[in-house]
Amino acid sequence: MMSKGFRYGAAGALMLVVAGCTAIPKPEAPPPAPRPVAPSPTPAPLPTPTSGWEDRAVDAGAWRYDAGNRTASFVPTGSSNPLLSLTCSGDGIRMTSALSGNVSLRTSAGTDQLRFDGGGATMGNRDPRLDRIAFSRGRFALETPGGGALTLPVQSEIGRVIEDCR
Repeated sequence: MMSKGFRYGAAGALMLVVAGCTAIPKPEAPPPAPRPVAPSPTPAPLPTPTSGWEDRAVDAGAWRYDAGNRTASFVPTGSSNPLLSLTCSGDGIRMTSALSGNVSLRTSAGTDQLRFDGGGATMGNRDPRLDRIAFSRGRFALETPGGGALTLPVQSEIGRVIEDCR
């Protein structure tokens, strides 16, 4: 019969033999040198956008609504004088601006004409041009034949003055 010491000694030696059989790591080969990458061709420049009113940047500023006077005014950044005001007066809305003469109103629904006399144009409160302004896609423009133009964002203040006047 084997003694306990021999069994523990043999088991311990066997464990050391097994532990010594681990794989010896081989040194890794150095990574291959990076291959030079051919530069990708420069993409062709995008076509220059047309100078249509839809492509122009909107004038910098914000719409303000005055409930007491039922007026929406577009005030340029850094100024207190509005570029355009829409004021409910009786059964109409008066657009006031520095524009004069025959003015083209451009909206996503099409182009209409307005006559600015004395710095303003008046439209009936049910005039469809008002709805075209309020529902134009993001912007509308007022242009004079002489090159003066306003390109303004469409915001809720416009619809509010129109609805307050109806």
